[in-house]
Amino acid sequence: MLSMRNFLSLLAFSMLCGFVHGQHPAEMIFESPSPDNEYQLPEKDDSESWNIDMLDWSRDQLADYIEGLNDGIDTFFAETLFGDDVIDDESSGSNGRLFFKSRRVRGEPSVDYQSGVNVKLALPNTNNRFKLLIETEEDDDESKESDVLGTTDNVTYATALRFQLARSERWKTTWDNGISWEGEPVPFSRIRTRRIQYFDLWHTRFFQSLYYRTNQGWGEKTSYAAIRPIDLRHHFRFGLNASYKLDDDYFNLSNSYSIFQELSDKAIMVYRFNISGDTDSIEKVNAYTISTGYRRQLYKNFVFMDFVPEVSWPRDKNFEPTPAISFNLEMIFGPN
Repeated sequence: MLSMRNFLSLLAFSMLCGFVHGQHPAEMIFESPSPDNEYQLPEKDDSESWNIDMLDWSRDQLADYIEGLNDGIDTFFAETLFGDDVIDDESSGSNGRLFFKSRRVRGEPSVDYQSGVNVKLALPNTNNRFKLLIETEEDDDESKESDVLGTTDNVTYATALRFQLARSERWKTTWDNGISWEGEPVPFSRIRTRRIQYFDLWHTRFFQSLYYRTNQGWGEKTSYAAIRPIDLRHHFRFGLNASYKLDDDYFNLSNSYSIFQELSDKAIMVYRFNISGDTDSIEKVNAYTISTGYRRQLYKNFVFMDFVPEVSWPRDKNFEPTPAISFNLEMIFGPN
């Protein structure tokens, strides 16, 4: 017969087992085991799995959309409208550009013509660190002609040797030493730095040049451009430009806003608003300009045509609307 002491010991042992297994002690002693008392694992929520799949699908769709935007308008094709610095950035070897420009401004008696060549030849056995430059100074107003057949008569050329100081995926720095042939030789030296950066959908390009010319002294040029896609066929571009000469002691400034519209794989439209000014004596705006440019690839991937009608409001004409029209033809070789 079970003594009271043994009964109490059995009861204490049963209660201890109940706490260890997570069951109430009374259930261990007074209830017989049954299937209803077994622990059941929680069923998997199908809606939770569906939500995770939807999240992955949305992320993949967003990645494909962004990639599609960046594969839209060829930014090299569009950016060459604003200068040929991008040509040198896109090519590590030899490259060049032949161009012909014409411009007619209402109220002026004649049409301005200009033609020239910019060539950068990579020297052999230098791993692209040395280049020979032959350049036309496109900003020189004195080289423009009213006679289309005389466009090569007063062209100012420069020859220089370029040494690549540094190059990486984002940075590029070069040092040029040469002579500009402006009737008499004008030695010059300049250091150029370019930085490319990506911020989500934004593609930015920073460029700065510090130079010395024996006939002008010290000076610098700075430009910044940021491009982002709007949709598959439209891009937005924001640009800043500044130039400074130490002897003049003031800045020339410009700010532009542009939208590229892809018409086809060979043609784009550019809608642009530009503000230009300087800090001579006081900070002031010199002109507002609205333009619409049409750029078309004429032959393969290296012959292009630009047609740019515009209206400007210049300070020297009391901000009266002044229409103008430009036509440019160029051949680019080097980058693919």
